[in-house]
Amino acid sequence: MNTTTDMSALLGLVILLMLGARTQAGTNVDIHSTTTDPGFPKNASTNDPEVKKAVRITVYAYNNMSNDAFLFKDLKIEKAMIQVVKGIKYMLRTKLARTVCYKSMKDVLDECDFQPTKPLKQIFTCYSEVWKISWQHIEKVSVLKCSEDASSHRPPNYRPYL
Repeated sequence: MNTTTDMSALLGLVILLMLGARTQAGTNVDIHSTTTDPGFPKNASTNDPEVKKAVRITVYAYNNMSNDAFLFKDLKIEKAMIQVVKGIKYMLRTKLARTVCYKSMKDVLDECDFQPTKPLKQIFTCYSEVWKISWQHIEKVSVLKCSEDASSHRPPNYRPYL
């Protein structure tokens, strides 16, 4: 065999090994740079249809737990996060407001207007965690904490001191 041929073959082999190692290292970097790692919470769009479904589950849970005569519904989704752990956990901060509909009318929640004026107008800021385990057909609210907004008690012409 010719030493020039041996050197060319060896150089070719080294180049192939280096390219293979570089491709493999690049692949590892790409896999680890994703933000959807299981167990890691990430921000979600408040316009996402699945987030809106989770908020609706929160609203139903609130209405079932509340002793109020009127239904509440979501006024605004302020923040949403999701976490993939044995299904999907939605972590939500929403504003719920009292509607003009009585609880006996719960099938028409989307058609209910919000209470327009005090003393019936009432708004709560809520934090909730909704678990959805689709393969087991489970949707449940595991955490629901609400507090009344101070702004819902202010007179219409309220101006804070600057």
